Amino acid sequence: MLPTSALNVIHVLLNTKKSLSLREFSREAQVSLSRCSRYINELERLGYVRRRPRIKVINEEMVYLIAYARPLKSLKMVNFEALERPEYLIKKIAELAADELSYAYTHLAGAELIAPYVVPNEVYVYVAEEQIERWNEILERNQIHPSQKGTIHLIFSDLNPFYGMQEIRGIKVVSNFLLFSDLYSCGGREREAAKYLAKVVGLGV
Repeated sequence: MLPTSALNVIHVLLNTKKSLSLREFSREAQVSLSRCSRYINELERLGYVRRRPRIKVINEEMVYLIAYARPLKSLKMVNFEALERPEYLIKKIAELAADELSYAYTHLAGAELIAPYVVPNEVYVYVAEEQIERWNEILERNQIHPSQKGTIHLIFSDLNPFYGMQEIRGIKVVSNFLLFSDLYSCGGREREAAKYLAKVVGLGV
C-alpha cells in the first residue's frame, strides 16, 4: 500500500496544469520537500515522470497506482436513502450544497456528467468530513435520510478530492484522473465506464 503522501504527489502530478520546480511542487502537494523528492525520484525511475528541467508527467498510467492503492469502496463514507432516482439526485444534491458546502461527484454520477456510459443506480459524492453535520441537517430536511446501506454515499478521503475539480453545467465533479481511478477500482461495468471516460476525454491510459 502506498502512503497517503505518495498518493497526494501522484494526484497532483496528474492534475496540475503547471510546470513546477520541486519546491513549488512540494508546496502544491503539501508534502515535505525531502519526501516529495524521494517520491519523484522513484516515479522517474519507474518511467512515469521526468524531473528536469522541471517536473513533467511522461506516462499517465501512473493513475493505476491510485486505483489499486485506494479503491473507492474502501473509503470511509456515510450513506443515505431517498425516494428519487439517482440520476435526479445529482442535480438536487448539488443545489442543496450551493456555495455553502464542499462536494465533488465521482463514480457513475460523475461519469454521467462527462462521459455517460450507464445510468447510475447509486450516487457517490466526496464531501469535507468537517461539514458532515451540516450535510445531515440539509439532507434530512429534504427527505434524504440516513441509511445503513442506501444509494447515496458521502465519501471522506485523505487524498484531496477537490484538487483539479471541474464544473460541468454548474455541478462539481472530481478531476478526470480521479474519476477514472475511482471507476476503475470498482471493477465490472464501472471499469468499462472508466475505459470509456479515458477514450472520450483523451486520457493516456
